[in-house]
Amino acid sequence: MKLVLIACAVAISCSVNLEAKKAGLVAHYGSSDSDTRSKTIDRITADITEALPDYEVREAYISPVVRQRLRKAGEMIESPTEALLRLRADGYDTVYVQSTTLIDGAEMAEVRNACDATARFFSLLKCGEPLCYTPDDCEELVAVLAEEPRVKDEAVVYVGHGNMLPSTATYCQLDYMLAAQGHDGYHVSTIEGYPTAESTITELKRDGKRVKRAKLVPLLLVCGNHTKNDIAGEYAQTLNKDGIATEVIMRVLGENPA
Repeated sequence: MKLVLIACAVAISCSVNLEAKKAGLVAHYGSSDSDTRSKTIDRITADITEALPDYEVREAYISPVVRQRLRKAGEMIESPTEALLRLRADGYDTVYVQSTTLIDGAEMAEVRNACDATARFFSLLKCGEPLCYTPDDCEELVAVLAEEPRVKDEAVVYVGHGNMLPSTATYCQLDYMLAAQGHDGYHVSTIEGYPTAESTITELKRDGKRVKRAKLVPLLLVCGNHTKNDIAGEYAQTLNKDGIATEVIMRVLGENPA
């Protein structure tokens, strides 16, 4: 990293007289699965590129694990900090950074930290917020979630990643909003945060409900190991043990145009 900083510092000194240029940086958590990338994060970046014809649009991956896997396969994907330094070295002094994280968790903090660390190199560097940042943001997402088809006596359970930070409350907010708006039978849960599978089972049984089937839909941007192993594995098994049959929908948010 030290060598990267030195190289970029030299390049910056050589480019300060260039005409100011504008860029957009899309920061994804990332995925090493080329199939799901093409269906999700690549499409998002393409949409942003189309929407910003006067900007250079580039990508960065937040996850060091994903970046390392890709580099071993010969694909060089930069971190947010590396991508920002390269943009400045290439003469871009106005940059808008947008993360595709869903909630304001640790990954979003990584993106903000990258912006804070490099802001002094730019005339203007702005960092957008995650998908669910305000109550209005959550209301918009709830309207999309409620469009998932549901048959009688079946529950639709959206399962997100979750965390052990205060931001896991975002999932509780989405769950509450679905109920408050009258979307009976729709729930939001998590793998590693709250609501848990157990608390969701309690909700499924509330007021004497006899839910015997649940459609599990990933509340994730990409379809990776969390969908294939955690949701279709341990989470589904927890519901199965309580007598609730499950169907896992292998379709994620990044595949939904809405």
